[in-house]
Amino acid sequence: MNEIDNSIFTADKFWRGADGAASIDLENGNILWLFSDTFIDPKGTGKRSNSRMINNSLAIQEGYSLEKGKISFYHKGRQRKPKSFFELPGKTWFWTGHGILANDTLIIFLFEEKSLKEDPGFEAIGWYIALIDNPFENPLNWNIKYIKGSDTFGVIVGSSAVLKDNEFIYAYGVTEPASHEVYLLRFPIDKIVKGDIAGLEWWNEDHWTTRTEKKIAPSPLFIGQTEFSVHYQENIHQYVQIQTYGFGAASIGYRLAEQPEGPWSQPVIFYQTQLKNPRDFVYSANAHPEIQNNGFLVTYNVNNGNFNSLMKNENLYFPKLLSVKISK
Repeated sequence: MNEIDNSIFTADKFWRGADGAASIDLENGNILWLFSDTFIDPKGTGKRSNSRMINNSLAIQEGYSLEKGKISFYHKGRQRKPKSFFELPGKTWFWTGHGILANDTLIIFLFEEKSLKEDPGFEAIGWYIALIDNPFENPLNWNIKYIKGSDTFGVIVGSSAVLKDNEFIYAYGVTEPASHEVYLLRFPIDKIVKGDIAGLEWWNEDHWTTRTEKKIAPSPLFIGQTEFSVHYQENIHQYVQIQTYGFGAASIGYRLAEQPEGPWSQPVIFYQTQLKNPRDFVYSANAHPEIQNNGFLVTYNVNNGNFNSLMKNENLYFPKLLSVKISK
């Protein structure tokens, strides 16, 4: 495991950092990156201190190599008055989860947030899917259809990893706020690409089931984080789940399983972050198996509890990169 250069994110003069950093293979040689809270410098001076914050943005990376790939960042609104790429009317907003391409339709899971007066200042209150039927065009020309998620009893579906097979889309969901029990849900592909989410099922120990009442709760897979990743790693023939552990100078670890539903192994910690400021904190670790790497790429975010410090210190809030290799 070693840290690698993250200049693919830091070089743009307008896009000055974000958290989240989930990736989706568009299966046409390009990778879609999804970001949540994002700094945009309207004047393109390349300084975060001149920036405005929007709730989400995205990028298209051409090619599967960090060294050779070109990346272009996107948001809505005018350059001088940037707006979030995915927006809701009213006082709530979207943060990005994960997504997947199926039948030439791009499915992106979004979670709806509202403000709180008390810490931490926000709360997840629901989830949506965004359906894009022309995902290979410039994102500013996408046809986006928003579908509000059904009642999933506090579980934010798709806030973390999304997978697929020939029949189903599988989305991991996390109980919010704060308790972070992880569940696996699935949707028939032929229905969800048409915006029909009525066929939603939950994995419960050894079978798939519907759920109509809060008190009839499936068994959680494990305790996770709001954002984590799951991917299949060919060299070990296992599914790999990546997340952070703890707060502040959090560690990063993995679990392994032979199937997406588990059973999942106990965590193995492979990286301990190092922070210079006691108010810095680490979160949102994700693997990116689409990127060419000797192993696989992991991103994580470093934030600071003081907003003014965050604005001034551009060593923070750009996704950090690790190269990770797991052997049998």
